[in-house]
Amino acid sequence: MMSRQLAIFFVLLSALGFGSMAMFAKLAYSAGVTPTLLLALRFLLAALLLAPVVWVKRLRLPRGSALAGFIVMGALYTAQSQSYFTALLHASSGLVGLLLYVYPILVTILAVLLGWERLDRRTFLLLALAILGMAITLGGDLQGQPFGIALGLLAAAIYAVYILIGGRFSRNTDPLAATLVVLAAAATFNGLFAVAEGTSLPASASAWMAIVAIALFSTVIAIAAFLIGIKHIGAAQASIISTLEPVITLCLGVALLGESVSATQLLGGMLVLAAVVLIARRPEQAAIAETVQ
Repeated sequence: MMSRQLAIFFVLLSALGFGSMAMFAKLAYSAGVTPTLLLALRFLLAALLLAPVVWVKRLRLPRGSALAGFIVMGALYTAQSQSYFTALLHASSGLVGLLLYVYPILVTILAVLLGWERLDRRTFLLLALAILGMAITLGGDLQGQPFGIALGLLAAAIYAVYILIGGRFSRNTDPLAATLVVLAAAATFNGLFAVAEGTSLPASASAWMAIVAIALFSTVIAIAAFLIGIKHIGAAQASIISTLEPVITLCLGVALLGESVSATQLLGGMLVLAAVVLIARRPEQAAIAETVQ
């Protein structure tokens, strides 16, 4: 059985992949790529990159109810991505980001209501600490239209359901095989949106480099690592650790894009890091008891 420390590492690797996606997306947008086309190419290329790995390793693809579940996850991922990127057109990125990271609360509440996981006092306090850090880190200009706010909350709700389904079906399925099904489904659904929009393929090399980076690191590796993590530590715990994603985005923006950071944002980042460290130091036996619920 995989150790808890290694499972946490995979969730942190996933956070790094997802957290760096905004930086790559900015490069793609500057080259004229639309959000809908970016999503379609992201999932299509990711599926094409992962398929040979699954074939060489002779991994068995999910079947029956598991296959249906992962296809549903692909549809949910499409709906979440479309909601999030559309929300950015009607509200500030800080507000949309903050609304999206309501999902750990929703994951925990749903998991407890369904009887899949237990919510002890320590988990509740760490969850509150992580969300507080998120609120401070993403603070600033939070202006937005009601439609954008509604889409941001919808993206969080969809992602919460996505995580819970992944935590349930991934227990008896190889993470890479499951990821391939999710990516193929998402590529199909997002491709339909792109065709309906009538967008053309990007012409510049910089745009394609950014898209490939998103497809490989911020999608294939990030999703597979997250599925591996939640398989061993549970959806609620993995979601708390994943609140590190916007902190990573902030650090990359400062280091590579020349963006500024305020003292309050640094404080928020420290709070999120503290929650991640404390959840990582959780006793092994308590973690095992929760994941076998």
